[in-house]
Amino acid sequence: MTKIVSKKLIAIWVLLVIASAIVGVLIVDSVGKMFGVSLPIPIIDSIRANTLKKKISSAEDPYLLERVELAKNQDKLVLMEEQINNREKEVIAKENDAMKKIESINEKERELAKKETMLNELETQKNDRKKNLREQAVSLYNMPPVSAVAILSKQTDSDVVDILREITAYAEELGATSLSPYYLKLMSDTDKEKAANVLRKLQYSANTEDNGVEILNEDFNF
Repeated sequence: MTKIVSKKLIAIWVLLVIASAIVGVLIVDSVGKMFGVSLPIPIIDSIRANTLKKKISSAEDPYLLERVELAKNQDKLVLMEEQINNREKEVIAKENDAMKKIESINEKERELAKKETMLNELETQKNDRKKNLREQAVSLYNMPPVSAVAILSKQTDSDVVDILREITAYAEELGATSLSPYYLKLMSDTDKEKAANVLRKLQYSANTEDNGVEILNEDFNF
């Protein structure tokens, strides 16, 4: 037990001696600096050199931390810029798709408008033709039959068929007898073939209404 205590005391005394020596050296060095004298102490010189290197390094790049932080911020900005560019490309792609769809819809609308215009024109032509046929039918009905047949003979078979139907309709409105059968009889006297063609078209047309000319089947052999 006494030996252990003695060893501890010796260790403490050694540490005290070393500490006293270090303190003494530092005091001597400080006093030397006060009088402008630098003592050549190896340990002090080594500490001074390391301290000096740190000061020089710090003096050479005093904004090192700021530069490191700035570099980090620049990396973040580059990443954000890439994300924005990618997002912009996506938006542009979606806009292009939307424009294509809009153009397709506009094209279909133009086609529909064109078809509607064509249908309106056809309807107008149909109405104009019907009006013209009506005017001709009224005019022919009110002139001498021979003169009316002379005019009819110069027209196409289809036009003659349509005019005869209008003549029949006009006569029914007046409550009179249709002159269409009589016109066909007069036509057959001068152009039997044309009269037969007109009669045939009247008979086999899709319209099943009475044309006022069926009696010619019994009167004539075309």
